[in-house]
Amino acid sequence: MDKRITINYLIGTFLMTFIMWGTIIIANQFGYLQYGTPIAMILYVIGGNAPPIVAYAVLRKGNKIKTIKHFAKEAFSIKEKPRFYLVLIVFISLYFGVPAVTQGIVHGAEFYVGLLCIPLMILFGGLEELGWRYILQTSLEKQLPFGMATSLTACIWAVWHLPLFFIKGTVQSSGSFGLFFIMVFGMSFALATILYISKSIWLCILFHSMINALSSTWIIQDIIEVKLYTTISMILLATLIIRYYKKKKDKDIHIKLIASKTVE
Repeated sequence: MDKRITINYLIGTFLMTFIMWGTIIIANQFGYLQYGTPIAMILYVIGGNAPPIVAYAVLRKGNKIKTIKHFAKEAFSIKEKPRFYLVLIVFISLYFGVPAVTQGIVHGAEFYVGLLCIPLMILFGGLEELGWRYILQTSLEKQLPFGMATSLTACIWAVWHLPLFFIKGTVQSSGSFGLFFIMVFGMSFALATILYISKSIWLCILFHSMINALSSTWIIQDIIEVKLYTTISMILLATLIIRYYKKKKDKDIHIKLIASKTVE
C-alpha cells in the first residue's frame, strides 16, 4: 500500500472520528447529546464508520479501486478455503475459551441473540477492517517485521477507540482503557494472522463482527489476569501459525528453484 495513502487514511480517520465523538463528549458536559438520543447516535455512527469511509476515499483517490462496487467486492469476497474459516473459529474459541476456563466469563444474552447480531456488527465494527488491516497493517508489514507491524497497528487502533471511554452510555465507558488495550493486542495478532495466511479482508471483517456480537453472550470480566492470559494465548497461536506458513512458503520457493534448475 502506498505510504501516502496510509498517512492520509490515518489523518482522515482520526479527524473524522475525533470530531464526531469529541462533539458528543463536549456537549455531554453541558447536558446535551446524551448517548442514545437521535443526533448523538448519528454522530456516534459516523465517527465509528470513519475507517471504511476514509479508506474508500483515499483508495479511490490513489487509484487503488475504481468504484464502490469494487470496494464492496473486496470486503465481501466470502469464497475462501475452509481451513481459513477454521483458523478464524479457532481464534474465536480461544478468545472466549480462555476466559471461560479461568472463570472470567459472565453469561449475558442468549447464544442465538449473539448470532443474530453478527450482520449488524458487520456494519457497526467489522467494516473498520477495511482501514486497519486492509490499509494500515498491509502497509506496515512492507516496512516492518510482522510482530512490530501488528503491535504498532494495535496501538493506533486502541488509541482510536479512546474517546469512547469518555462518552457515558457506551460499553467502553464503564470499562478500563488499560484492559481494553491488552485485549486489542490479542485481537490484532489474530486479525493480522488471518490476513497474512488468507489475504482476505472479508475474514477479518467476519472475525471482528463475531467477536463484537458474541461479546453480548459471553461477557469477559475486567480482570487483568484473564485478559493477559487470553491475549498471550492468542499471540502464541498467531506466532505458531505465522512460523508454519513462512516455513511452508520458503519450502515451496526452494522446490520451485530446484525445479527450474532441473528444467534448464
